[in-house]
Amino acid sequence: MRNKKRASSMQDPPRVRFPGAAGKTHPSMLAWLPQFAAILASLLQEIFDESAYHRFLERNQISSSTTAYAAFREENDRLKAQRPKCC
Repeated sequence: MRNKKRASSMQDPPRVRFPGAAGKTHPSMLAWLPQFAAILASLLQEIFDESAYHRFLERNQISSSTTAYAAFREENDRLKAQRPKCC
């Protein structure tokens, strides 16, 4: 009959226990979540030109409107056209 015990090298790794956790997620494990969400939000704002639009509004001291956004797009497109193209 085979030995039913597993070899010590095949045992499950030790589990980390937090006092009073009783299977719950410890607050320190979630402490990074708000910071991660803030970084993700600012990254997406940069990707979709939202941050650039807000900088445009502040630079020109105007409020957000359809005409302001049209001026932003025109300036942005003009600046992109002036940049040297790679290949």
